[in-house]
Amino acid sequence: MAASVPENFLSICHRVFTAFLLVVLLPHIALADTPEGIWLTQDKDAALTITNCGKELCGRIIWLESPQDQNGSMRLDQNNPDPAKQSQRICGLVVITDLQPSGPATWDGHVYNPEDGQTYNGSITVLSDSTLELEAYIGLPIFGKSQIWTRVNSADAGVIEYNCLIHR
Repeated sequence: MAASVPENFLSICHRVFTAFLLVVLLPHIALADTPEGIWLTQDKDAALTITNCGKELCGRIIWLESPQDQNGSMRLDQNNPDPAKQSQRICGLVVITDLQPSGPATWDGHVYNPEDGQTYNGSITVLSDSTLELEAYIGLPIFGKSQIWTRVNSADAGVIEYNCLIHR
């Protein structure tokens, strides 16, 4: 005669299995909701790390395909409207600031473009674990530009960061 399984035992097994799934899957689900990580720009000419900077997130350039200018000197922030900042290197520069959550998987802040020395309103929308959309604009988003960035594999991150560090 077969013994029946007590109903409370099944309930406990169900709860343990659900807790196990949450522990395993939750970090992967949460990853898609935040832009934190290392990202390769759409043109694949720069990589940035987006990380906590106090109460907000910020983005720093950690790798440049061409960290040197035509003369072989390190590229500098020559277009910065502040003359005191025109001698700082672009590699290592914080170019995304004040990122705060503004909706599901969306963050608003500011984007500095060292190519023209302008700071724009910006937003980041995390599209998936591996892509985000960065939008920079003046006034309204319809007057801006957007790019799709790709997350860098964590195994490659050390190589990218090292590449920028050797140019400091």
